[in-house]
Amino acid sequence: MLEAKHEDLMVKFLTGELSAEEFQTVYMKKFIEWDDRMTEAQFKILNAVFEAADCYWYKCLPGQETTFEISEQQLRKEVTEALFKLNQLMAD
Repeated sequence: MLEAKHEDLMVKFLTGELSAEEFQTVYMKKFIEWDDRMTEAQFKILNAVFEAADCYWYKCLPGQETTFEISEQQLRKEVTEALFKLNQLMAD
């Protein structure tokens, strides 16, 4: 199932099983590789995580985020919000 694959990576990141750098690398690679069909709502949520992972920079500190660089704290926030939205979609 589409959500399960993405959700698994996000949970591993949020629980510390994957570092921010590992999550960034793996999620971006898998997002492009996985060719599952998805709804527009799913795409928007998962693409937002892709964009957040792309913007993550290990030297960016909380409060110093820009349009193009985010901290690990902000990445965690974005992933947490995406998981919540995915769970809402699956419940519907």
